[in-house]
Amino acid sequence: MARGLTFTAVGLTVLIALVLVHPTCCATTAKDNHTCSASSCGNIHNISFPFRLSTDPENCGYPVYELSCENNRTVLYLFGGKYYVQEISYNNYTIRIVYSGIQKNNYFSTPNYSLYRYNFSLSYWYEYTTYQRKGTVSERYPKLSRSLVWMSCEKPVNSPLYLDTCNYNNNSSSISDSKRYRYVTVGITNASEVEDSCQVEKMFLTSWPINNDDPANISCTDVHNELVYGFELSWLGGICDSYCPGDCYLDEANHIQCYDGSTGVLELILDILRGLGYLFGASAHWWDGVPDYPLGGEISISKKVL
Repeated sequence: MARGLTFTAVGLTVLIALVLVHPTCCATTAKDNHTCSASSCGNIHNISFPFRLSTDPENCGYPVYELSCENNRTVLYLFGGKYYVQEISYNNYTIRIVYSGIQKNNYFSTPNYSLYRYNFSLSYWYEYTTYQRKGTVSERYPKLSRSLVWMSCEKPVNSPLYLDTCNYNNNSSSISDSKRYRYVTVGITNASEVEDSCQVEKMFLTSWPINNDDPANISCTDVHNELVYGFELSWLGGICDSYCPGDCYLDEANHIQCYDGSTGVLELILDILRGLGYLFGASAHWWDGVPDYPLGGEISISKKVL
């Protein structure tokens, strides 16, 4: 009996220590790289955690968020492409970048390479996402960008989705037949929306805030402005482990919240308690009442960390 009481006291002590200490250690981890002074390059004046310039001390920021300063312009290299940084928002956890091949006053300029949402959907890729982790329902995450698609067709296409009045530089196209009909489409991402005689040459992303959702009323000037504006990516996913024991999301006030589940604080405590129970065997029957909540279960305890 005394042994059981002693174990109970030890277990409760561990439980209290985890509840009190764990949030503190998570917040401290996030601040370890915050002691560095902000860097600047060109019109980007506050390059700070998790971002860093390649010339910053090694302990500043995260390597996966390293930026370069080239000719007084902040540069991000992504999937082998070069992008100019237009804005970093530390309130929304987003970065806006533009294709380096785009020239503001040259309507014939186009990006030198394609970029798809698929690039950011790979299971190992989480540093940047094309959606914002707002709330706890992933199906409702707001998208930060939409697609611009360069099409090449064997026959003329009569569709409001296909804009045929835009002349664009096609030097890097894999389709060399100059007799093909070329179009720009906005928002097409499904193969079922591609005409039979057409194929995709290039695909780009844009976050240009337009009020007109009707592709039929989008002009070539709009298309160019969308490319000049660039597109936004969220970098929240790459810093979750700095604030939370597992994954995280943003609440309505854009504060970071920790997801519950097998990697959350609750499950961490329960796992340790169960482990202690197995370790001490039959003398630890007090932990038998601790429930086994599955990942994503109905019980939710979130911790506000920022």
